[in-house]
Amino acid sequence: MDLTSTLYLWEQWADRWVTQELQHLTPWSVGLVWGAGLVTSLNPCVLSLLPVTVACLGGDSQGDWRQASWFTLGLATTLTGLGLGAALLGRVYGQWGKGLPLLVAGVAVVMGLVLLEILPLPVWTAPPGWGAGRWRAYGLGLTFGLSASPCSTPVLATLLAWVAGTGNVLLGLGLLLAYTLGYTLPVWVAGTFTTTVRYWLRLRPVSRWFPWLSGTILLSFGIYTLLAQLV
Repeated sequence: MDLTSTLYLWEQWADRWVTQELQHLTPWSVGLVWGAGLVTSLNPCVLSLLPVTVACLGGDSQGDWRQASWFTLGLATTLTGLGLGAALLGRVYGQWGKGLPLLVAGVAVVMGLVLLEILPLPVWTAPPGWGAGRWRAYGLGLTFGLSASPCSTPVLATLLAWVAGTGNVLLGLGLLLAYTLGYTLPVWVAGTFTTTVRYWLRLRPVSRWFPWLSGTILLSFGIYTLLAQLV
């Protein structure tokens, strides 16, 4: 059995698991839904975010595991909000037109040019009590979460159908957030690993290449996304 078939079987198993759990919700249901998100996380949508995560967090000299956590929380917030909106409005998840991918591509291009020192660093503002780096990481997570929104899984479809059928917005929000936090865990792992390596190499000559490499990855991602949407 190849890897694709194995991942498909895992997704089907997780879907049956969640379907049964939604019939008799308990305090443990949130953890079970989180686990289902983790099981279904190894798909092209999440994996395509790993280079972007490495680029965003690797280019920040002040980054640490907390930056990776805020970035991942931004991703989860976007995916949860879009999922809840689709369920309540009766829309198909991920069908939002070309506007959102173009926005993501534009942000990636600008960030890439900033890291390559072609554009000046923009002034980022943050609410009182927030660290500017954390606010930036969360905002980038919100934005790049839009690029993962077209992807759906059997578990997500089941959760959205349950929210639409029951109309329980608060509980549905909690379950969707738990699912997306599990779903984006590989992104958090990649981000934490990147910021840790960046921290330990900060005094070594190789560290000066991190912003250049990160800028190149982001610029390539942005240009590719623009061409894919416009051509």
